[in-house]
Amino acid sequence: MQKGLLTILAITLLAGTSLLNTVQNSEQSQFLEDEVMKIYQNWQREHGKRYSQFENSHRFGIFKKNYGYIQEHQKRVEAGLETFEIGLNSFADLSVEEFEAKYLKLKQSSSRESSNQVYKKQGKQVPVEVDLRKDGVVSEVKNQGSCGSCWAFSAVAALETALRQSGVQNVELSEQELVDCAVLDEFESEGCDGGEMYDGFAYASKYGIAIRSEYPYVAVDQKCQAKKTKTRYQFSGFVDVESLNPDAYVEAAAEHALSVGINASGINFQLYKKGIYNAKCDSRKEALNHGVTNVGYAPEYYLIKNSWGTSWGEQGYIRFARINDKEGQCGVQQEVNYPIYKLFENQSAIVE
Repeated sequence: MQKGLLTILAITLLAGTSLLNTVQNSEQSQFLEDEVMKIYQNWQREHGKRYSQFENSHRFGIFKKNYGYIQEHQKRVEAGLETFEIGLNSFADLSVEEFEAKYLKLKQSSSRESSNQVYKKQGKQVPVEVDLRKDGVVSEVKNQGSCGSCWAFSAVAALETALRQSGVQNVELSEQELVDCAVLDEFESEGCDGGEMYDGFAYASKYGIAIRSEYPYVAVDQKCQAKKTKTRYQFSGFVDVESLNPDAYVEAAAEHALSVGINASGINFQLYKKGIYNAKCDSRKEALNHGVTNVGYAPEYYLIKNSWGTSWGEQGYIRFARINDKEGQCGVQQEVNYPIYKLFENQSAIVE
């Protein structure tokens, strides 16, 4: 009888302990949920995000998942297992699938003609490090917004640097003109639905391109309004840099801003904060889905200018690891070109 009572007492104590642990775990879980909610609400205020009640619940679920991934990644950083950090930027409430569908719009055409000029390795002595920003020839980081116009921003960034290197200072060119005008039927790009940097260069060489103040960026497709502009700059073509050749890439990057295609898929690129980016990614040519601009290099990395504003990455830039692979990190050495701007004697820089 006494033994039976002791057994019942032991079972009761165990059940009580289990219940207490369950309650404590539930309270701890709720505490963590509340803490993440506070972080989410602060993040919303910082980035001006407002949603309906239903949408907000959905976005919080994605944010919470991404936040957890960031925390785990940071542990790897602190353990010396990663060379880059990720964080809660403006894309933190998007799933990878949503992000890729909305922002990664670089198109590739098998039918597009190559430039009649190709830069091949010449065996030049180049500086150990180059940062074109220090020369004052790189324009400010811009933000393409929700329009899939990375290709236009990449092209314009390179065009602006070419202008500045020729002595035309503080000119910003119109990405919107490329979005609206460098499109079907004459070109293969599709505005906010994606395009190719090649089309931007071909357009600026054939028709010139307006300054941004006369043809401002609105992040939506419009009817072409190039004829309404007055101040336009005429370019002289572009150069393809030999693909899959790191030496040719660096030689070209020592002197020019390069428009390059990369594979920007994955949560790590989406939430990149700082450091040398060496995440695993598909580097095949057919995987390239985002247009960016190379504006320098160092022994360990390429300096890449993006078009997602200064709150992303290192004030709008990312350092791409230089790896021992002909395709380059995320395919950066696959599709590479730069524009030509030549001002001949007695020629005005501006086409009226």
